[in-house]
Amino acid sequence: MSSQLPSVVPPPMGSPDPLTNYARAIRDVYYHSVAALSVMSWDCMSTLEDEVRYIWPMRVGYTFKWLYLFLRYIPLFAQISTQYIISHMISGTSAYDLCKSWQMSMIGLVLLTSVAMESILAFRVYALFRRQLWVTLLLGCLISAEASCALLTLWKRYLLGWDAACILFPVLPISKVHGVLSLATESTLIIMTLLKRYAIVKAGFSKVPVVTMVTRDGSLAYLLMLALLGCSFGIVNLMGWPPLVMFFWTATMHSACGSRLILNMAQLPRPKGTEHTDGGILLTSQVDVSLDSESTR
Repeated sequence: MSSQLPSVVPPPMGSPDPLTNYARAIRDVYYHSVAALSVMSWDCMSTLEDEVRYIWPMRVGYTFKWLYLFLRYIPLFAQISTQYIISHMISGTSAYDLCKSWQMSMIGLVLLTSVAMESILAFRVYALFRRQLWVTLLLGCLISAEASCALLTLWKRYLLGWDAACILFPVLPISKVHGVLSLATESTLIIMTLLKRYAIVKAGFSKVPVVTMVTRDGSLAYLLMLALLGCSFGIVNLMGWPPLVMFFWTATMHSACGSRLILNMAQLPRPKGTEHTDGGILLTSQVDVSLDSESTR
């Protein structure tokens, strides 16, 4: 199908002139897409030196190397390609298939980067708790539930129609459920991190770099998640922005936060004998060795 898109979603309300609201929505989407791309480009440039030093030398088989490259460059490519695609979207001449593919790709990317970032945080907590089975089951169930909800969100959006400019769509109820599950997962991660941090400090291990890094990064990631949820369910409604603008910023923040989590982990000193160890095993070894060495002082 190559004809123009049918107008199946009404323009946003809030003004006596619907066309004025529609033009404002188009303007907001374009400005936010450019701003988000600028922030992401700056973040990539600011970490490029450390990336070359710590990420590029990793072996091809390193799990976290590929996860870093995914979080860093796939969202960047999506933001750059959006600048070309969006010019056709707002002109009203975009093809139905192009509109559907673009929106589904953006939504899928945001959901996938969200799960990826939480998986990194979960693995850190798993390492902090010395790889206990109950931690694996608890965090695995939470992330699996969130991932399942993300797939359902993507499917529900696929079944909806598109507007003529391909920028307007309602916030689905399932999206709110996904937000609640994300909040539950992130809250569980930060609570477990802080409790373990308290137990370690209480035991006399007050200066363990790995634990400090995990606590700091986990706290910042939690605050970022709260900010994104607040914008998604509050500021969008108050400011009248189309929900689509949050996809640009969410993809940018997930890329920056997730890649920096891995980069910070890569900069930690490696325990002796683990120079050729995969990143997953490496972090657990760093936690084990750091705590064991601290306990012998």
